[in-house]
Amino acid sequence: MSNIEAYDIKARKKVSMKNPQPYLMKNGSWALKGTSAETGINLFKIVGREKPTIGQSKFEAFKKLFTSRQCECERQC
Repeated sequence: MSNIEAYDIKARKKVSMKNPQPYLMKNGSWALKGTSAETGINLFKIVGREKPTIGQSKFEAFKKLFTSRQCECERQC
């Protein structure tokens, strides 16, 4: 997944965000919601008026996981 950093209040430093999801606020601005990789608390990062693009969605990650497996016959299935 993409490496998005946000400030973690508990750790008092910037940490990478696990499972970032785009979130539309009431005023029309976009933000990213996720969890801290170090402490596990919720993180929130405001990114602006344009919808953020995240490198890989959950669906794409699972699709890649199941399509890139090799079976017992040593070929891509």
